[in-house]
This record gives sequence, structure tokens and C-alpha cells, in this order.
Amino acid sequence: MSVARLAGVIALLGSVHGAQADPAPGALDDECSHGNGSSCLALGVRYINGKGVPKDEHQALTFYVKACALKNGEGCGYAGVIMALSQGTDHDDAKGMALLEKACTLGYASSCNNLGSAWADGRTGAGRKDLAAAKRYYEKACALDNGLGCFNLGNVYRIGEGAPVSLKRALSNFQRACDLGASNGCTELGILYAEGKAVPRDMTKAIELLEKSCRLGSAIACQNVRLLRGR
Repeated sequence: MSVARLAGVIALLGSVHGAQADPAPGALDDECSHGNGSSCLALGVRYINGKGVPKDEHQALTFYVKACALKNGEGCGYAGVIMALSQGTDHDDAKGMALLEKACTLGYASSCNNLGSAWADGRTGAGRKDLAAAKRYYEKACALDNGLGCFNLGNVYRIGEGAPVSLKRALSNFQRACDLGASNGCTELGILYAEGKAVPRDMTKAIELLEKSCRLGSAIACQNVRLLRGR
């Protein structure tokens, strides 16, 4: 069973940008029209969040595509997620995948991970899964320091989907995911230490890792810490 995780859900697109003090929409539009990809991206974020402009996913997509044409990888990635996940007239699997591919090529790591998840779950529009392709994209994401990509790559080796089972490789990738701040990586690493798989059993280390995952926001890790501590 695939446990791939997708980053960049539409509701969260540009949430970091939306929290920043951006220029007025008119100024962003002018900069965008003069070839500033970052301004096109920021304006798309305004429309997806309804900040200073009417909330409009289609209009957001228009500006993300403009940003992408200006080689802004994040814009390509946001546009790809909208087209891949939208249930409306903007849905287009082929175009969405092409945009995610361009984003990954431009170094936007979340899109590399998203491509891996799409191939692992058979959500590319091709009507099939390709676990080997999923692994390649997770490797690209992880190499670009994407914690979720490292976590997914760890699961490839833990479960044996797309590569032979190797708990040592799973451990290594979960460790990197955890170091990059991915709570699920810390959780899986903690479980391996608790079970003594690929490493000697070490309950102190297991609790330490689960506590870190809990601090990073994992409710399951918090529950596991309480269970292991007998509370």
C-alpha cells in the first residue's frame, strides 16, 4: 500500500507569501507585466487567498502560469497543483504534470515530491502507477533538501515499493527527513529505534525522536510518547 505524501495542497498555496507585506496588487500587476516572475507569483498568491483582491482560483492560475513562463519554479509548481487537483474547468492532468515537471527541473523541490506521489498513487492521468518513476522523483526532492521527499523515499525502502526492502536505507532517509524538520520522518525513525530494526533497540532515542516529532506538530507522535512513558 502506498503511503506517499503530497505537498502543496491548493488551500495552502502561497501561505508563506500571503503572510508577508506585499506591494499593492496594482503595483504587482505592473511589475508582472514587465517580466518580474516573483511579482506574478505574489499576485497569484493574492488571488488564491483573496488578500486585497477577490478570491479567484482561475485568476491565480493565470498569474502562476505567467510566473512559470518567466522561469519561476514555484509558480510552475503552484499552477501544476491547481491543474492536477482542480475539479473544475482548469483540471488538465497532462498540463498539470508538465508544469510540475518544469517546476522540478527548475529546482522547486516540492514539485519533485509531488510528481513522485502522483506516480506512486496513479494520479498522473496515465491510468497506471510507476513506482520506479516515483522513486526517482523522491530522490530528486530529497537531494534538494525536501524533508517530505526524503520521508517518501524512506518509505520506498521500508515497504519495498519501487525498490527492494532495505531498512538501513529507510533509516538513512528517515534520519535526513527528520533533520530537515519533517515530523513524519522523526516518527518513523523513532519507531525503528523502538522496534530495534536496522539499529539496536534504544527506547531513550526512540522517545527523543518522537518528542521531536510531537514538537513539530505530529499528534500521533505525541500519543506514542505518552504510551511509551506509560501515561
